[in-house]
Amino acid sequence: EKNIPVLLGLLSIWNVSFLGYPARAILPYSQALEKFAPHIQQVSMESNGKGVSIDGVPLPYEAGEIDFGEPGTNGQHSFYQLIHQGCVIPCDFIGSAKSQQPIHLKGEVVSNHDELMSNFFAQPDALAFGKT
Repeated sequence: EKNIPVLLGLLSIWNVSFLGYPARAILPYSQALEKFAPHIQQVSMESNGKGVSIDGVPLPYEAGEIDFGEPGTNGQHSFYQLIHQGCVIPCDFIGSAKSQQPIHLKGEVVSNHDELMSNFFAQPDALAFGKT
């Protein structure tokens, strides 16, 4: 119950096999993780998502999902619109408590990382609760 990778794997199985969601968005709010979503695409979609069993028998259920993503603010101006407007796609939001390269501009109350994290918290909140 404390193993986050196992929990995420189980959630993926649940989402694709039982809820019928064919895709998952991987949304790291860190430019340092810009290659993370493509990496997960490679390891997950190459290994999973087969339509047949090891014996070559067609599976009666979906076995994998389409993984895609971009660093958070890049995706906000493309596929987030689709998700916000009702296309259900489970999303894995990834944030960090500390920036690797914090920038504090003179006269600014918050750092660039604080601004990024406010976007990070606002997006899942908006997806979960919407807007009238």
